[in-house]
Amino acid sequence: MTGLSIISRYLAAHFLRTWALVLAGFVVLYTAIDFMENISAFLGAKMGAGRILLFFAAQLPKVIGLMNPVAALVATLLVLTLLARNSEIVAFKAGGISLTRLGRPLLAVGLGLSLVSFALAEGLAPRATAVANRIWEEARGTKPSVMVKDLWIKGVRMVEHLDSYNEADGAARGLTIFFIDDDQTPERRLSASRGRFVDGRLELEKVLDKAYSPGRAFTLAFQDRLTLEDWPAPPPGLNRADQASEEMSFLELWQSIRRLSAEGFGPVRQRVDLQMKFAFSLLPLVMVLVGLPLGFWREKGGSAALGICLGLAASFIYLIAMELARSLGYAGLLPPLAAAWLPNAVFTLFGAWLFSYVRQ
Repeated sequence: MTGLSIISRYLAAHFLRTWALVLAGFVVLYTAIDFMENISAFLGAKMGAGRILLFFAAQLPKVIGLMNPVAALVATLLVLTLLARNSEIVAFKAGGISLTRLGRPLLAVGLGLSLVSFALAEGLAPRATAVANRIWEEARGTKPSVMVKDLWIKGVRMVEHLDSYNEADGAARGLTIFFIDDDQTPERRLSASRGRFVDGRLELEKVLDKAYSPGRAFTLAFQDRLTLEDWPAPPPGLNRADQASEEMSFLELWQSIRRLSAEGFGPVRQRVDLQMKFAFSLLPLVMVLVGLPLGFWREKGGSAALGICLGLAASFIYLIAMELARSLGYAGLLPPLAAAWLPNAVFTLFGAWLFSYVRQ
């Protein structure tokens, strides 16, 4: 076994031990905060201890996926800080090993952690998250699996969109109804803040009525209430077909996008969420790449507390950038591919730029 392979195994093992400890600490902290925030709701719903424990156990795959990139960044900074404090980085450089060579095993482990994130997001996490969401709905006093979000319904000369729909009581929010003629030209659009399906009719509140006339002209009218007769409610059971993206694997989400596209809809949110799943899975590798130049900045000494603070600060900045890009993607201001991958690209370039200033 060569000297470089021994060093690589040493760095990789050191990194994995630190990553496991940091990840466990973050998961315990997140779960403790989640427990304190939600325990009153569970006790108020008179749930048993087994049901409560199942909720937090079902949350674990999702929490591990969320904390994995943060733990990768903090672990990178801690490992390199400890090496600097023990003068090991100076010793490696004196032996002719460059910082680029020292960073390779950490990048390899970061790639492995990205594959772990991908496996969680594709396999266990969606199913477990669905279980946790059902239990949480029970704790809030609603029937499990009754809420449908971002629902599209296509009928004869009509397209209906609901931001949310509750199958239990027929209540809906954010309704938009398009009436079209035989040439697929819009004739009328109704927009309502709230609505309710009752006995075969739809009762709308705060309605903006936009009627189109030949020549692309239109008239606007506002009505406090409007009732559409002979208007059936959406069929039951849609909640599983149109479930939240976090409850779907990559394949399921891709199939949902294909189905919506085949029905003539533009599933912008779903396309953004699909790209976000891939981008977030690769994030541990990106975080290691950002952490390397920050950790190599000082070859001797260094503070472990400073490394933790830098890691948390960088993770916080990334989350802000990710949510901003996601919102722009949902609004159609950025293509789904750009909305999902732009934060990763910016952080990757930032890490490469920082590394160029590190003394090799």
